[in-house]
Amino acid sequence: MTLSQNFIKSPNLVKQLLSVSSISSDDLVLEIGPGKGIITQELLKITGKLIAVEKDRNLINFLQTKYNSFPNFKLINQDFLSYNLPKNNYKIFSNIPFSITADILNKILKSPNKPQELYLIIQLEAAKKYCLSPDFNNQDAVLTSPYYDVKILGDIDRSAFTPKPQVDIVFAKFILKTKSLINDSDYSEFRDFIVYGFNQWKPNIFEIYKKIFSYDQFKKINHQLQINSFKPSQLSFNQWLDFFAVYQKFVSIEKKKLLNGFEKKLSKKHKK
Repeated sequence: MTLSQNFIKSPNLVKQLLSVSSISSDDLVLEIGPGKGIITQELLKITGKLIAVEKDRNLINFLQTKYNSFPNFKLINQDFLSYNLPKNNYKIFSNIPFSITADILNKILKSPNKPQELYLIIQLEAAKKYCLSPDFNNQDAVLTSPYYDVKILGDIDRSAFTPKPQVDIVFAKFILKTKSLINDSDYSEFRDFIVYGFNQWKPNIFEIYKKIFSYDQFKKINHQLQINSFKPSQLSFNQWLDFFAVYQKFVSIEKKKLLNGFEKKLSKKHKK
């Protein structure tokens, strides 16, 4: 399957975007889907080493011809979703295929060695999903926030791309937290807990999780957190962390089995 992608036309725009990043000659940078290399050529001027991962064989031939003479360039002909991420410290700077934004970020979040920073050109609607809000938080923001602080740095004019996209595009920055708020060993369990909560057609937290927590446990939860009547989107990220901590500590192994692998089961159901 070939992924449709909107390519940046202007090297000057890339230079402007790079100027607000922290990328320097000390960095190993990963570029996802370089296309014809408009971003690639500017990254090669400022970074210590660039790894470009491109799926399209026709584009690989073009990129090899154009950039293989650069000593700091490495080209990988592979689907990024099956690519093993670097073991050393690295950053990502990419104009990613918009249709697989969620797949790319989920892969990164589940990786044992996450990039220190990501600079992504993505749809505005998608970027907003990964940003925490004081009033409304969706599943993607809650799943991302144990590891990353996310900020939209600015808008990008649609005319800067070919073909011209039909949606608003922004430049977003993901910065790895100094200390993760969820242990990597607990993250799969955390994901199942959160994804379960956001994918039940029920009015509030109490109704959603009443098969998981006992009535007495919910009384204590509501006394401590006062979230029983909230919808999942109404919980702050810190309330989700506290709620998950209660789940980890007090829910029985048998009850936890109801949530084990929930995200995978849901994904298979949606693919049918």
